[in-house]
Amino acid sequence: MAGKLAGRVAAVTGSGRGLGRAYAHALAAQGAALAVNDVDGDVAQQVADEIREGGGRAVADVGSIAEPAGAQRLVDAAVEAFGHLDVMVTNAGADRRGPVVDLTPEDWAFTLGVHLFGSIHCATAAARAMLARGGGGSIVIVTSPAFYAGTPNLAPYCVAKGGTYGLLRVLAAELGPQGISVNGVAPPLTATGPVQAFLASLEGVMPPDQLEAFKASAQDPADVAPIVAWLATDEGRRINGQLFTMTRDELTLITPPGERDAHHATGTWTLEEIDEVMPTLLGTG
Repeated sequence: MAGKLAGRVAAVTGSGRGLGRAYAHALAAQGAALAVNDVDGDVAQQVADEIREGGGRAVADVGSIAEPAGAQRLVDAAVEAFGHLDVMVTNAGADRRGPVVDLTPEDWAFTLGVHLFGSIHCATAAARAMLARGGGGSIVIVTSPAFYAGTPNLAPYCVAKGGTYGLLRVLAAELGPQGISVNGVAPPLTATGPVQAFLASLEGVMPPDQLEAFKASAQDPADVAPIVAWLATDEGRRINGQLFTMTRDELTLITPPGERDAHHATGTWTLEEIDEVMPTLLGTG
């Protein structure tokens, strides 16, 4: 298939459904060969078949990337099928939800294992393969606005996605000088299975008119996917360490919060001086 990614090889974790499936199709539409990963072998194979039926190249990789062996197996599958790996998209996720005081250590371990450690394992396995080949590459870390919004009942998810943002920043600093760009995508509310289940759980909790507006704002996965494909192009690979979000009509660069400073004349802050300047720092004064 002709396109901006012709001749390149990509792996997308959790790409049997939802956003991952949309990312895989967007990359394939630009000519990339795909290693389609999912814990559900049937849906992984279905997406790989869809890509091949559309004239592309794809293989299915079945397994969890929450452990290093699973991540390495995915990278090996891409290299064995297509000779090398140019693009890794760490999209896979699974989470446990509920009030933070009710969550168990197992809930935290499960969610961080897939979202955060899965991203760590896949990004580092991909980086090793790219560095060994000496040809550079692109790593796209999928995070979420939840990490800075602090969404109730999603504590492990928010914490994991905050970790993935930290991961993309440090990997960008380490790998960028070696020719591997590392950027992030924080999808907005998107009409996927988990999101629809979350919205259903808000019935009776959120006022009906607000809930309907919330549902109406959900994006189609295909509308969010182009930025992932673009980050894998030559133009996209010139950018490093950045975080984007995309809707059907808007592309946004997300930047870390700015700083507000306050000064005082004495040598050490007093509590009274902190009282005085705090409204200015918080923007409430």
